[in-house]
Amino acid sequence: MHIQMAGIDYTRADIHQRERFTFTASALDAALEWITQAYPHLGCVIIATCNRTELYLSGKKREDPGPEHMLWTLKAPSPPDCSDEIPSDLWVCRHGMDAVEHLFLLASGLKSRIVGEHQILAQVKGALDAAQKAKSTDPVLERLFQMAIGGAKRIKTETNMNRTDVSIASVALECIRAYGRGHQLPLYGMKCLVIGNGVIGRQTAEHLVNAGCQVTVTLRQHRQGAALVPQGCKVIDYDQRYAFLLEYTVLISATTSPHYTLTVEQLSALWDSRKRLFIDLAVPRDIEPALRSLEELTLVDIDQLGKGGLEKPEQSDEVAIQAILHEAMTEFTHWYAFRAYVGSIAAIQQAASADMVLRLNRHLASLGLDAESQNRLRNALAHASQRVLGKLLFGLRDTLDRRMWEPCFQALETIALRSSRTSKTDEHPMQEKPQGSSEPL
Repeated sequence: MHIQMAGIDYTRADIHQRERFTFTASALDAALEWITQAYPHLGCVIIATCNRTELYLSGKKREDPGPEHMLWTLKAPSPPDCSDEIPSDLWVCRHGMDAVEHLFLLASGLKSRIVGEHQILAQVKGALDAAQKAKSTDPVLERLFQMAIGGAKRIKTETNMNRTDVSIASVALECIRAYGRGHQLPLYGMKCLVIGNGVIGRQTAEHLVNAGCQVTVTLRQHRQGAALVPQGCKVIDYDQRYAFLLEYTVLISATTSPHYTLTVEQLSALWDSRKRLFIDLAVPRDIEPALRSLEELTLVDIDQLGKGGLEKPEQSDEVAIQAILHEAMTEFTHWYAFRAYVGSIAAIQQAASADMVLRLNRHLASLGLDAESQNRLRNALAHASQRVLGKLLFGLRDTLDRRMWEPCFQALETIALRSSRTSKTDEHPMQEKPQGSSEPL
């Protein structure tokens, strides 16, 4: 199975190491374009989240670099500095079914820092959408990702694992709740500022509003017209964040900016040493880590926030989850193995279609049709016969024992080609037909 992946994730790398390999939306598009242009025979998809960056390849040739080398090329310093290389033990590489199983588990939330969190499914779908838009994927990776997404949706609807509110936003809310208890600050009415109006920022703001907090979100002035502001939130301009910041007890930053949204240089001049909680949900980080030096400021990044999570699923759910994943992965491997017979199916379709047209020619003259009508009829029947045969032959994938695929298609291809040759012979009336012969089909 020519599927490979390589990546770096929270199980091996801390936030400092991971943020080196993050991709903004524009950088992701550029990376997919570079791989597609450099290796047009490859299919590739990149998953880039706060907790991981993973590159999936299919169709790799022996001489092609592996996905880990491609990621390093995309993210290496310019010019490359060998002394700056990330240690190899931070990488994980998977091949064949190991890569397939990993993606199915990942899409289902079973590889997440917060087990069962919802956002990863949207992120996997987003990775596939980006690859399709960049025309960097191929039929193998498209089917793999679609079936992994389908399996994850089944787990979400058919088991209890994803029926509770499990997300970065919900965990951030619990962190704020715990901070309030520890400092005798009621959650209801707590003033919170959310920097960033992407998916995670909006979800966090909604959770805070539902918990009774007074929430303000920042918007960049040039984007305010089209922005979605969660109901119940006030709005300030992003450029005015420092001017209003001291009014808030809690600040959450969740942007995709490659630069800090808050720096120690700018904030230290304003700081009043009142107790505050800052939560940084971004990778690369939004809030400069040096802000921890400010008196009475508690700064939590996504690595510290994600140390909790769900308990292991109940045994009944675990059995159901494993059954769904096994069924979905078996279906994919079945599909992948059947691809070896696509050429045989095409040959059978073409031979049978040609045979049918040759047989039809014997009767067309008697129908009284003009030449153009005869040609349209030939084309329509040839197309219809190929479609019907294709439906029947591809149906063997799900109805015939896998061990019978090879002899079955060998026999069908032989019969179809023989029949086509016989029909061509029959078109020459001067050639004697062997006695006792009959139509092969």
